[in-house]
Amino acid sequence: MFWKTLPDKKSYTFLILSPKAAKVNRITIGRPLLSVLAVFVGIAFLLYAFIIYDYMTNTRKIFEIQKLRMHTLSQRTELRHLMEKIAIMQEQANKLKIMERQAITDLGEVKELKKTTKVTPVARKALLPYDREPYFLKEQALILERERSQLISHFHHRLLELRKEAFQREQNLKELQGLIGAQKSILLSTPSLWPIFGRITSGFGENRQVGASGGTKPHRGLDIAAPMGTPILAPADGIVTFSGWGQEYGRLVCIDHGYGFATIYGHLRESLVKAGKRIRKGQAIGTVGVSGNTNGPHLHYEVCVKGSRVNPIPYLTQLSSASIQKP
Repeated sequence: MFWKTLPDKKSYTFLILSPKAAKVNRITIGRPLLSVLAVFVGIAFLLYAFIIYDYMTNTRKIFEIQKLRMHTLSQRTELRHLMEKIAIMQEQANKLKIMERQAITDLGEVKELKKTTKVTPVARKALLPYDREPYFLKEQALILERERSQLISHFHHRLLELRKEAFQREQNLKELQGLIGAQKSILLSTPSLWPIFGRITSGFGENRQVGASGGTKPHRGLDIAAPMGTPILAPADGIVTFSGWGQEYGRLVCIDHGYGFATIYGHLRESLVKAGKRIRKGQAIGTVGVSGNTNGPHLHYEVCVKGSRVNPIPYLTQLSSASIQKP
């Protein structure tokens, strides 16, 4: 195809050659029409360029919106995790409050027990505070991504610090509870309660006549007179090691209280416990009688510390209302 300008310059002729048909097609276009076509082509090109630009702009905006949406979803997920961590921290804080209240209660009980309980040197060593430091689990902070906001990063670090503080506080409370529990156990195992309330007819260490031979030997306990059938109370927590008949003391009960303490009860009318039974302080273990070598109803009471008989008097620091018999 080619074109030429006519002599009058008012129109253009386009010649279209067709090799197959061996024919020449002629198209004549006037100058005004060609100008109009040129304007339309320019407008179409501009419109096409605008459409391409708008498409590219919208594509970029859509990409940015999708990126923002993903970031928003990530932030929502992060905030949800933070809320879960906060809920866990709140639950742990409530747990610590309960532990603190229990520790305060136990401390009060220990103070009251110390007021009314004789503490031996052996037990005093066990009541000393622990020397070792509470175990503390070191936890490294999570590395936050750089694109996270400073606020989220601050929350993460703050929550981590709170978790460390809460864990250390919980460990300290556990150590304190262990110490208080040990002290409470020692004090509850120290025989301090009067087994019965009555008149002491024979003290510890007094020389007693032995049978018909006329010989004497020191008395190894206390004789406490009381009416027949008076309930005998355990002076401390412990385990019954013997409940049966003894040649000299008649019906006999022996209790191991732990921490080197043991007590013996003789001349019982009846035993209310069996060997191997765990008993609590203030629990009835038998009744006053006249079994064995005795002249009247009373309780023979012995206190042993690490296998040696000691004077029970310093340990009789508490009196239960149940042990006081009404006239």
